[in-house]
Amino acid sequence: MTQAQMREINQLTLKELSLDAAKLWSQIEEASESGEEGKVEELVQKLMTIQDGIETKIDAIAWVVDQLNLDLETWEERKARVAELHNQVISRRKTQLEQIKRTLIHLYEIGLINDKNIGKSRVIEIRDNPPKVANLLLEVDDEGFPDEFRTIKYQANNKAILEAYKSGQDISNVAEVTIGKQVRFRVQSSGKSRNNKNHK
Repeated sequence: MTQAQMREINQLTLKELSLDAAKLWSQIEEASESGEEGKVEELVQKLMTIQDGIETKIDAIAWVVDQLNLDLETWEERKARVAELHNQVISRRKTQLEQIKRTLIHLYEIGLINDKNIGKSRVIEIRDNPPKVANLLLEVDDEGFPDEFRTIKYQANNKAILEAYKSGQDISNVAEVTIGKQVRFRVQSSGKSRNNKNHK
């Protein structure tokens, strides 16, 4: 969230906002604080069932959505900053652990410590890891690469399935295609009939 957006929100007063928007925002905040997350849908439905001032109610819901989006953006930014701080600490700790392990392996390799080192309450052992393939000397698709060392992974081509569906091809025996709904919030263009749009 930019500083300009923050200033704009802070400058808003109840007089500049519709009563429906202020009431809905307050009720959503109360529902969230009391742990009644499922009540948000009920609040919106209740607001829309009251027929008077439908245009104001539409604006109120859109305003609340704008505020929720701004809040979400703010918290996402805070989460990213905290996550970055944690990632830095985690990275440092991993590096420190690897440095200790590398040092112990080096000391073992040059003969300064044994493969089993006993302390008062702990034991440090130098052991072999399970074997792993470090590098392939042939490409997997090379004809000289043995078949028994190759695996084939099949994956559905969803893009091709949707293209076939859009072109009218019957794919009912292959996949089920669903078409969901989305909600868009935009500023009303001037010169258009709002009443007609609201009651279609």
